[in-house]
Amino acid sequence: MQKDQHFMTDLEAIRGIVSASEIKRNETVLEIGAGKGFLTRELAKRAKVIAIEIDKALEKDLKKNLQGLEAELIFGNALKILKKEEIRFDKIVSNIPYAISESLLQEMVFLDFKSAVLTLPKSFVERLEARPGDKRFSKLSILAREFFEIKTLFAIPREAFHPKPKTRSVAVFLKSRDKKSLFCRVFLQRKMKLKNAIMRGLFETKKYSKNQARKHIKSLKFNNLLEKNMSEMDTVELKTVWKRLQKIQ
Repeated sequence: MQKDQHFMTDLEAIRGIVSASEIKRNETVLEIGAGKGFLTRELAKRAKVIAIEIDKALEKDLKKNLQGLEAELIFGNALKILKKEEIRFDKIVSNIPYAISESLLQEMVFLDFKSAVLTLPKSFVERLEARPGDKRFSKLSILAREFFEIKTLFAIPREAFHPKPKTRSVAVFLKSRDKKSLFCRVFLQRKMKLKNAIMRGLFETKKYSKNQARKHIKSLKFNNLLEKNMSEMDTVELKTVWKRLQKIQ
């Protein structure tokens, strides 16, 4: 068993998560961190499931729990798999390993899906929902505001897991936004320098000419940040970019 694995075994909590996801028979659901397959089984009763699990030692338990149901099992690191492989799905429903919460949310902004229901640490969700001026406001808060609509659904008691986690947990609903804002268009160009990403974003969202785009970029006084990739920026730098891009009308 992996160090941060906490299997959700409480059927009432599992069914609450499945119900909140509102999955339909014709949809495909991605589950990250399938564990022994308790949640996977309830999902697979309602729709096709693609379940990713890093621990190959759990394969026997998974296959036993999923016998007779439609579920595709993938063993490996979910973050690496989602970056390299094109997996098509409609929704994400997961009791994710808490250690990857931050990395997963940052990867989710690049994925195409309708909505997600995730079990997350309560303290992490408070960071996602933090507003400017709150000491918890961070890079994660910015990404959450721009890319998702977020709603805390219900608390999940420690007793619902085995072994019990030390942190408090909540089920959270995330709905993907349309990603049409200038900030989103710029951030999604993860391999570009900021100056080139803004240029492209202005072409796509504002229909600016090259001269207009250069003029606006210069007026925002990004200075040395223009040579950096947004994925390389710390919270202070990303806040600066986020605030200044909002000034472009």
